[in-house]
Amino acid sequence: MTIPQHPFRSQWPPIEVEVVGYRLVDTIETAALEAINLFCNQHPMEVAAYPIGLFPAIDSSDPEWNFRTEHLGHMLGDLAEETVRSITRFMNVQHHYQILLLRSMGQLTSVAQSHYRNADRQVTQIVELQALVTQKDEIIAARDETILHREDQINESDHIITQHNTIIEFLQE
Repeated sequence: MTIPQHPFRSQWPPIEVEVVGYRLVDTIETAALEAINLFCNQHPMEVAAYPIGLFPAIDSSDPEWNFRTEHLGHMLGDLAEETVRSITRFMNVQHHYQILLLRSMGQLTSVAQSHYRNADRQVTQIVELQALVTQKDEIIAARDETILHREDQINESDHIITQHNTIIEFLQE
């Protein structure tokens, strides 16, 4: 985000900040707060001397706006510099809050991604284990079938041996 140049201060370099956020609105707000905070730190005298001229909220040619700012200027009197410092301190606190919020969201996102990767890896392992168990079950079923077939052959052989023994006994008599 780049703050537009003040018309009377064309020599000021543009302020660029880079932020990452969870939602677009929060990201824009964080970028704006960081840029304003950076600007106020770089140009404290200009901010103290011309706070309304630097950050006009409404068109300066609007007579109602001019009346309000002049009226507030008369009310503030000697407190203008202190007011600007308080506003700057508030923006600084808000900026640090946004940074902490941004960091915590980054940490939370990182932890969530880590848990997701772990869960995904475990699901893959479970699927592989289920495939292995299925394969082992098929091998066991095939062996059980082979055993049943062999038992049938043994029973058949026992039956044949019994018949042969009976024939041998008969012939021996």
